[in-house]
Parts: sequence; C-alpha cells; structure tokens
Amino acid sequence: MITEKQEQVLNTISEYIARKWQSPTIEELQYLLNQKSKRWVVQYLEVLEKKWFITRWRWYRSIKLGNSIGFQTMINIPLLGYANAWKPISFADENISSYIPVSKNIIKGDASNYFLLKIEGTSMNNFVVNGKNIEDGSIILVNKSKNDLNWSDAFLFIIDNCATIKKYKKEWENIYLLPVSKDSSHLPIILNQEDNIILNGKVEDVYNF
Repeated sequence: MITEKQEQVLNTISEYIARKWQSPTIEELQYLLNQKSKRWVVQYLEVLEKKWFITRWRWYRSIKLGNSIGFQTMINIPLLGYANAWKPISFADENISSYIPVSKNIIKGDASNYFLLKIEGTSMNNFVVNGKNIEDGSIILVNKSKNDLNWSDAFLFIIDNCATIKKYKKEWENIYLLPVSKDSSHLPIILNQEDNIILNGKVEDVYNF
C-alpha cells in the first residue's frame, strides 16, 4: 500500500527519468517537491525502497524504478474509502486514503478508470466475482467506465451521497438494488427512476486478504 505523498514522490522520479533518461539527485528531488529538508526526501526514498518501488545504490544518480516485483509491473490504484454491502449509510467520500499497487495484467485500458473501495457489510457475501465472494472487509476493484447495467454483475451506486454495492433490476418505473447474501435479513432497496441514483461503475474484481 502506498500513500498519496509517497505516490507524489514516485511520480516525480518517474517523470524525471522519462524526460532526462537518468535518475534525479536528492537535491533535484528536494527542489521539484518544494521541500526544505534533504532528510525529508531521503526518508521517502527509504520507504519506497522498502516497498520495492525503487532501488538505490551508493553512486551518483543511482535510483532505479522497481525490480522484478516492483514498479515496472504495477500500477498504483487509489483506495477511495468505504462502500456498504448492506444499506447505503456511509457517505461516499472520494478523498484518496492511500494507493495500492495492482498488477498491470489486471488493469485493462485506461488506469484512471479504476479505483478501489473497502466493503462494509454482508449483503453481497453470496455474490461471486472471479471465483471470490464480496465479504465484509473485502477490497473491490471498480471500473467507472463500465456503466452498461445488466442482471449478472454487481455495480457501485451512489444514492444521496452514499455508496452501496448491489445487483440491479428495473421493472417499469421501479428500480431494485438487490442483495445477494447468505443472510436472509438483507432486503432490496426499492427506488423510482426519478430518484437521484448515480451509477459509478462495475465491480471487476475482489480481493480478500
């Protein structure tokens, strides 16, 4: 997992290497990141190195992007917060809480279309995505460009600024957001097509760790 500030430092290094074909010095990073302290820069480099995003050596301009399990095979996807798999009671806060590195083999197309959310609740714990259940505490990968509603997939809906994961069904003027749970206490959310409902993407993968 990577924080927003760590992501900023990593992006600055990546952009510098792409432009100059060499890694920046600590002094150059200090200037580019508008920091007064070299130690601040060094501390972030140490963290990125521990997380395998960079490697460093003792000689001048020695920062390298990743290694066999690092930056070259990963894309940092933002974790935006929580969504409910119960009823929509959590505020859909779009502030990035951190970044999680995800394999480029998972991300298809434009990486900016993807984000991650943590699930609260059990109303979708009998729904399977890629062989994995959406459990309380699962991390889900959402593709916001996938907005073709259908019966077979799970989608992220925003209702009155609250996020919820459900299946979708429409019948005349009614819209049903349906749970898929082992717990029969979870009931559908019944809406009218005139209600303020925002479709914010399809659940493309689930991670339980």
